[in-house]
Amino acid sequence: MQERIRHSVLQVIEEFEGVYLVDLRVRGAQRGRKIELILDTDTGIRIDACARISRRLHDLIESNADLLAETGEDFELMVSSPGLGEPLKLDRQYIRHKGRPLRVTYTDEDGTEKEAFGRLADIVLQDDGNRRITLLPIIRKGTASKKEKQSVTLSLDQIVRSVPEADL
Repeated sequence: MQERIRHSVLQVIEEFEGVYLVDLRVRGAQRGRKIELILDTDTGIRIDACARISRRLHDLIESNADLLAETGEDFELMVSSPGLGEPLKLDRQYIRHKGRPLRVTYTDEDGTEKEAFGRLADIVLQDDGNRRITLLPIIRKGTASKKEKQSVTLSLDQIVRSVPEADL
């Protein structure tokens, strides 16, 4: 069922330029089922776009008897953008966060998990396997050691988790 819903979602968002699916969750039993979509664009999705997509998808589900039978008539549809503090799930999401603070958990050459924090300065998303980001240090007065003042370049393959943070 989730695959049929995913197919319908992709069909609907294709009508909206630049919108892509970050995550889809289907929860609950047929009675009171919840369908949660997280959508984004390279510049950040607006709430009015989420509302239009929600209405369009709701209409599509209700007009398709097979899909409605699977979701149940009492389904709840929630369409939103990724919130601040939500981990990045797709490589493409880094584009939107260029210039913003990012907390990254990664594995070094020895396989040890480490954490880096900095301003996302550069993103390379080439198909030839050259996929990396560069973080510039954010130095708070009197808190950074010499090592923390250096930029960090990480291959996306090294990254375990990336979380955008508020720019204070």
